[in-house]
Amino acid sequence: MSWASGLPRGRGLRRAVLACLACAVAYFVVLEAFLMVPAFNGATQIRPASGVGPVLGLFFGVPGILGSALGNLVSDARYDSNVPVLLVYFAIQLVYDGLPRLVWRRLFPGDERPALTSSSRIMAFMLVSFADALAVTLLLAPLEFDAMQALNIHVVRLLNNFLSLMYVGTPLLLVLDRVARGREPATLAQRISLIMLAFAVVASLAVLAAFVAPQVGVMMTEDRFAEVVAVVYVALAVITVCCFTAASVLLHLVHRKLARPIDVLADDARSFTGRFDEQGPGAAAGGDMDLVLADERPLPEIRELVDASNSMRRDLGRSVLASEEAVRERERVSAELDVATTIQLASLPRAFADLGGVHAASIDAFMCPAREVGGDFYDCFPLPGDRLCLLVADVSDKGMPAALFMMRAMAEIRECIRGSVSLGKAFTYANAHLCQQNDSMLFVTAFACVLDAVTGELEYVNAGHMRPWRFCGLFEDGWQEVPAGLPLGAMDWFDFESRRAALVPGEGMLLYTDGVTEARNASGELFGDDRLASLVRGVTADMAAPADAAANAPAGAVLIDAATDDAPAAAAGAEGAPASADAPAARVCRAVRDGVERFAAGAEQADDITACSFVWLPGARTVVAEPCDEECPRLQAAARAAAGSCSAGVISAASAQAIDLVVEELFINIVRHAFPDGNPVPVRARFAFDEARGALHIVLADAGVPFDPTEPPAPRASGDGADLEPGGLGILLVRSKTEALWYRREGGFNVVHALMSVEL
Repeated sequence: MSWASGLPRGRGLRRAVLACLACAVAYFVVLEAFLMVPAFNGATQIRPASGVGPVLGLFFGVPGILGSALGNLVSDARYDSNVPVLLVYFAIQLVYDGLPRLVWRRLFPGDERPALTSSSRIMAFMLVSFADALAVTLLLAPLEFDAMQALNIHVVRLLNNFLSLMYVGTPLLLVLDRVARGREPATLAQRISLIMLAFAVVASLAVLAAFVAPQVGVMMTEDRFAEVVAVVYVALAVITVCCFTAASVLLHLVHRKLARPIDVLADDARSFTGRFDEQGPGAAAGGDMDLVLADERPLPEIRELVDASNSMRRDLGRSVLASEEAVRERERVSAELDVATTIQLASLPRAFADLGGVHAASIDAFMCPAREVGGDFYDCFPLPGDRLCLLVADVSDKGMPAALFMMRAMAEIRECIRGSVSLGKAFTYANAHLCQQNDSMLFVTAFACVLDAVTGELEYVNAGHMRPWRFCGLFEDGWQEVPAGLPLGAMDWFDFESRRAALVPGEGMLLYTDGVTEARNASGELFGDDRLASLVRGVTADMAAPADAAANAPAGAVLIDAATDDAPAAAAGAEGAPASADAPAARVCRAVRDGVERFAAGAEQADDITACSFVWLPGARTVVAEPCDEECPRLQAAARAAAGSCSAGVISAASAQAIDLVVEELFINIVRHAFPDGNPVPVRARFAFDEARGALHIVLADAGVPFDPTEPPAPRASGDGADLEPGGLGILLVRSKTEALWYRREGGFNVVHALMSVEL
């Protein structure tokens, strides 16, 4: 904005004309309003409108000067028709309205618009006002010769114009400046200047009231009114000069000591952010962005504020530099943690397919650390004698300390298991080793089991860990009851004892850490044992379902030297067996991981989550048969179908006959002797082929009276010798056809497990 023209440059003549007309109307209205008061005319010559024209000219430029002069001309034309006189007065009015603008531009050439924002400007406005009033008085002196009762009319006019500019023009100039600023906030210097002007006005009027008012009461008669006006004018002029001069001096001191330093500090603070981004924190930390009040002499308190501000800027720069260094350090640590995560995950076994193929098992495991590295771990490694060890453990801490102790514990436990005759001894040795040099007082809970891949025998030991879930057995799924034991690394004197259990083909276990059951959702609710049990039941329900389609196949459905290779595949497909050997365990682990994630629903993971699942002989076939002779062909067909599900797809005639014989003898033995009370219960049978060893597992379970056919008495024939007593010649025949024969009483059931070699 350029106040030289009073309008934005380039807006055109139309805007200038509108501004000129607006100023003319404003001046005319003010002038006529005071001319309507009789007491203000004649000898007194009171003209408050004299303070409007010069201010409009000062603020709006040519449109304001010309408009005010036109307004005065129209007013004069109403009372005088002498054109030459009117033109002379018009010219004098132009000088009167334009002189302040001309002088102000010389005094403050860089100003965009006049504003009383400093002591120098207030003093300049007062001097310009007096000079303007004196100039117009001198110009009008040759035209008017009449005298007032008290003073000459020229002196009254001089004082009137000066006081009007001070008491009418000053507020008008402040209002115009405030309107021009719009929403731009006033600076402290501007606010203090306004306060000082208000102080000068109030002080002037107060002094006038105190010293002049008593005299006015004496002189307030109609014939002496001009004398009163003259006295008031003289007194008010003297008081105004004194008060405005005192206010300007005080304002100068306040500006120099307080306002300008604070405004400089505020402007510098507002621009600090941009300069900080441009120059960087190093400049701030080094003091290059400090505020220096070179031309100011502030109060000591302001100096302290500036010094504190500079200190804060340097501290901010140093803080940002330290933060950037910390970010770089965190990035470096994060990169190292990424490497540590890679190393930790690489230390955990992942080649489950190879282990499962050798040990006739489906194996899968996962670990989800709560931080970059975790304290949980699992292990799976082979042992001599066709044995497979599986282990899940949880260190008592999280993060890097737990990860380091985890690596130590994993190595100690593995080596102790490999070098010990039993799991109990292995855990005892590992516990003693981990208690040594354990200044951090960390410990680890662990559950380990060793599976005999030939017999299904399971040895297990628990060191304060979660009990595993056993699934897909011939009987009801459930928790494997295990002794609690103490955590490893807690007490070096504790001796661990292992226990044993027997798995049937197709049966498996889920090992896990407390991060699974203690996972929390957004409401703080625990996942819990019941949810885990329900989840695994839902996944494993179809794994051990009876293979009725295969069991109902007619005898000889899997033929010796079959003509096509599709028969074994068809038999396997009828059961619905998974296509890959590791699918059952993988399904269980995947269900656990997904179930916990769904339950947590985005809640922060508080602990490491680890699980390991295995299924021994996952391709096992289950048949449920009534204890009667007619069901025997179904069982024989299912057994041959299991043997024929190998990659070769065919079995020899001798093996097929041997399978039929073993199944028949074991099943008929149950039919004849398991239910002497005449209340038979369906028999559960399971068949599985171990292709790595070329062996077929045959398991029959009945809820009959307890008897162990593996320890037969002397054979006794019944009748013509066609039927055998329990444990008679039939069992001897079974022994001759099998590699091993086991019996156990479990959960109210007689369980007979036969292992026989199959020729392909």
